[in-house]
Amino acid sequence: MKKRIGIVFIWFSGLILLLTSIFWLTKPTFSADMFSLLPKSHSQLAYGEQLFFEKNAHRVVFSFAGEQKNNAHDEFNNWLEQQDITSTFNFPSINALTTTFAPYKYALLSKPYKQKIADKASFEQFYLQQLNQLGSPFVSATLSTDISLSLAGFISENLSQSQVFTIKQNRLTRQYEGVEYAMLFATLPEPNLSINNAISLAAKIKTQINTLSKAYPNTTISYSGVLFHTAENAQQAKYEMSLFGGISLMALMVMVFWVFRAISSILLASFTVLSALMGGAIAMLLVFNSIHLLTLVFAVTLIGIAIDYAFHGMTDLAKAANETAQQASSNGYSKGVKSALLLSFITTALGYSCLLGAPLTLLAQVAVFVIAGLFSAWLFTVLILPFWQQTLRVSTSSLLLSKKITRVFLYCNKIKKPLFIALSIVLASLLVLKPIEFNDDIRLLNASSEQLMASEKKHLTLLDQWRSHIVFIIGDNAQHVLQKQQRLVSDLTASNPHIKHNAINRWLPSIEQQKNNLAVFNQAKKSGVFALTEQLTGRQLSSGPAQFITYNALLNSEFKPLLLAQMHVEPQQAITWMTISNINTQSLSAALLKDDGLLLYNKPQQISALLSDYRAYLLLSLVLAGAISWLLFSWRFGVKIATLQLLSLLLVVVSMLWVCNAIQGSLSLFNMLGALLVVALAIDYLVFYQINKLQPKNILAISLSAASSMWVFGMLSASSTPAIFSFGLTVMVGILAVYILSPLSVLPSQKEG
Repeated sequence: MKKRIGIVFIWFSGLILLLTSIFWLTKPTFSADMFSLLPKSHSQLAYGEQLFFEKNAHRVVFSFAGEQKNNAHDEFNNWLEQQDITSTFNFPSINALTTTFAPYKYALLSKPYKQKIADKASFEQFYLQQLNQLGSPFVSATLSTDISLSLAGFISENLSQSQVFTIKQNRLTRQYEGVEYAMLFATLPEPNLSINNAISLAAKIKTQINTLSKAYPNTTISYSGVLFHTAENAQQAKYEMSLFGGISLMALMVMVFWVFRAISSILLASFTVLSALMGGAIAMLLVFNSIHLLTLVFAVTLIGIAIDYAFHGMTDLAKAANETAQQASSNGYSKGVKSALLLSFITTALGYSCLLGAPLTLLAQVAVFVIAGLFSAWLFTVLILPFWQQTLRVSTSSLLLSKKITRVFLYCNKIKKPLFIALSIVLASLLVLKPIEFNDDIRLLNASSEQLMASEKKHLTLLDQWRSHIVFIIGDNAQHVLQKQQRLVSDLTASNPHIKHNAINRWLPSIEQQKNNLAVFNQAKKSGVFALTEQLTGRQLSSGPAQFITYNALLNSEFKPLLLAQMHVEPQQAITWMTISNINTQSLSAALLKDDGLLLYNKPQQISALLSDYRAYLLLSLVLAGAISWLLFSWRFGVKIATLQLLSLLLVVVSMLWVCNAIQGSLSLFNMLGALLVVALAIDYLVFYQINKLQPKNILAISLSAASSMWVFGMLSASSTPAIFSFGLTVMVGILAVYILSPLSVLPSQKEG
């Protein structure tokens, strides 16, 4: 007994030492951001995304509506400042804008103003109306600088078009569908919060919001931002890891005790699973610096695979221990089980290795974890379990049940041909009646609450960004980009005058456009349009040298933060972005084809397309896994048996996918990931059946394996994360199909005596 305990102690001491050392050396980070799993977009789109949108990951948005919204807004703003979370949505004052744009006033003309100065009478009427509105901040701020009021028109028009908010008593407000909202935009104090800090900060903010909601019961407070998605997804992942892992382990221990009726058997099964988890963790820490929590949720599934080795190993060792003393003199595994364990590990590892080159980080992390974990479990099973052989006994009740199941399988195996034909016909009919459909919606990655998703939609709507399009414009320099933007806006407006946009060329027209504006203004001046203006003010319109505003000029003004938020210029390249609404995607895409360097940025659509590609990658992996299995089976058992096993595998996959499609309504990337795992487990069953045949002890081990796998993965089908639900449902249904169909593939080996 001491020797056995000592061996186990040495084994786990080595694993713990290795795991601790690697963890200390690599110092991995853990992420709960669902979209961090995805690769970057097209290189230029990714560059623009990094320049302009990555900072949004650190922004939080709050809205207040109701009778006491202003009080709630002010109290919450004060509380945020106490937490070092300050408002980040600032716009230059009208006086600051006047100072910035005054030197270029005659080259900056709004479209309505240009229409007015085209006719002298129309302009004079307009001018008198404006002078009677000296209370207007635009007129009062610019009249002393520009008697023509062209600057007032430029600033007022651009503010009304560029800003969806107004400022009331130092609060950003927005009128939408008859409701007035007070808004707060803030940036987190730490750009990269750890998962625990994100959960803690989100909880503090929600607690303060709940306190204000009680203090102001007639006020509705909404919040959104990546912080809250990260916190909710992380909490959900942690909860599911502990719940699913705990319940799965307890259920598996009950199964093991029912079969072997000894505490030592429970410990051995637990040690096998623990070896797998530690081995997988060691490999993953070595390969990846950042580990996603969703990977750890999927890692729970390793329990259902690794424990198969313990079941087969303990059942085979217990068989020898239950025999006579003379028969038991031969210690260790039987030749068949040794061969089956090795072949099972090789085929499963080869199947999962297809995921190592997957462009989706999650798939590669799962592959590394599972392959390394199974190798560790296989080593423990082969090297450590035999030392415990004398402690293992198989219960009589479990043997009797396995014998009953054996008789059923033997009968089905005799009529395999009509069963295969009937099942093929049924499946073909079902596929005709309800074909398999796929849905690659990115929401399958998100487990955020409906409340948070609704708040996100509300805030995007208030920002005029819901259902709007984002376009990146790339050129050789600032002027090149501005000219492209001007042409695009002109083309779109000509075909659809109701479009709305926030193009930076509203504030920074190209030099070409400014020259045209100046020519229009000078022509109006020459035609006497401004005679009344000069007469009423007693001042002459200035006629100094023409000045044109440039990107560099705005960089040295108070407008700089807003300029950099929408435009970036380098020595060899310039890039800007704009939102466009009130236009359909097809029309916009057609307009973008007219010029190079115009890229439509549709993140949801692009990610969905990527998920579709990854699904195709998994489908190819399934085909490769099947081909590899057929080659190995042909080498080990012969072509006839290998072909029959491949047919069983094909029927399992098709029936599994059809059932999941019928339940879910469509299939996703994660159904295909589950299908790959089912194929890996099915290969294990096929190997053990073919090597050890339909013997009661072998069927007992496989039945335990199937029951444990269906339980573990059935737990995942209770997940609130759609991706995990799809994965768990697929594997649970697939294992049931494997358990029923794999015995039909058993034949006397063509390479046996």
